[in-house]
Amino acid sequence: MAPLQLQSMQWTPDGELHPADRITLLNTLIPQCIPTIQIELIKAVERIAITQTTLTPQVCES
Repeated sequence: MAPLQLQSMQWTPDGELHPADRITLLNTLIPQCIPTIQIELIKAVERIAITQTTLTPQVCES
């Protein structure tokens, strides 16, 4: 088992763990699980990554 690693995590206003912190948590758990559970955790990471939106700045030329 990996040593305990303390880290502050962000929560959304509706009480959910921030998507970036979900990925961090899942990536920490994946190596510690049996293969069948690892597959499910990897799928969860992929779903989170797909649903995250990326904001890009808009450039306005006058």
